[in-house]
Amino acid sequence: MIHYQDRWAVVTGASSGLGRGLAAGLADRGMSLVLTGRNEARLDETAHQIRRAAPSVKIETVAADLSSRSGVSALLDRVGDRPVEVLVNNAGFGSYGPFAEADPDRETNELAVDVGAVVALARAFLPGMLARGSGGILNVASTIAFQPAPYQAVYGANKAFVLSFSQALWAEARAAGVAVTALCPGPTRTGFVDALGADAGHTAIYRRLADSPGPVIKAGLDALDKGRAVVIPGMRNKVIATGGRFLPHEWLTRVSGRLLRPASSPPPADRSSQPDPGSRRGRTGVGSADRRRRLAVVVSRLPVGPGRASRQLPVEGAPDRAAQHRGGQ
Repeated sequence: MIHYQDRWAVVTGASSGLGRGLAAGLADRGMSLVLTGRNEARLDETAHQIRRAAPSVKIETVAADLSSRSGVSALLDRVGDRPVEVLVNNAGFGSYGPFAEADPDRETNELAVDVGAVVALARAFLPGMLARGSGGILNVASTIAFQPAPYQAVYGANKAFVLSFSQALWAEARAAGVAVTALCPGPTRTGFVDALGADAGHTAIYRRLADSPGPVIKAGLDALDKGRAVVIPGMRNKVIATGGRFLPHEWLTRVSGRLLRPASSPPPADRSSQPDPGSRRGRTGVGSADRRRRLAVVVSRLPVGPGRASRQLPVEGAPDRAAQHRGGQ
């Protein structure tokens, strides 16, 4: 159960995109806000926009880099001992390209923000929520969490961690009336892709950003209200996230690699799968590949209704009955 009116929420990555929208949605529910982000000017713009829409809401801003311990400490010091009813772990960024060519410092900072800050802030605020028997944590993951992501190896692994971590906390906290939800959007028009660089914008995955932020924000806040462990906004994203369960794991990874490969790069030669023409595998390899391709097409066209979605991913479709019993939506 979450009490919104006149309670405090902490939103990271609030200077733009999903973070700004999630902060505005919580303000609409009557929450006071502590907003953090690296860009102080854009953070102040977020606060100004929310104050115009909700003049009675208290808003504080903390310009901080959550890749550093000092940045996390600055945020926690500003919050102090005030009870935090909602935590939104939205801050994060990605990198793009072959892992062996990546900037090690950037990858280390990415891991610190996408994983380290999520754990540190959850650890700071969850005990108080459990003691009060109310509150919620919304962790922003991604559909990339459901399969390996060649050319975004670190980012994909980070989001897989956030998904698993959120589900584990959901199971631990739900009996106390505290909600923990992983929001897993697909590619969304938020500026995230621009930050990855020009190569990412021309991949099959990111070339067409299908989702606008509005429905993603609504889906995340609604799922938190209902105590769901995981929410995947959009039918297409549900199919992408759950359809991989029907495919061989190595083949799924190769498909992800083709979708994320830079448009300017030629397909890599797969020497490990070259069949011996005299072997039984060599005589049937082409047919097996055709069957796998046909299976992928069938999976991509599967209807995902409420019943099917709940069977494939039980925690996504099932509301928290304990939260409902305590008065949750």
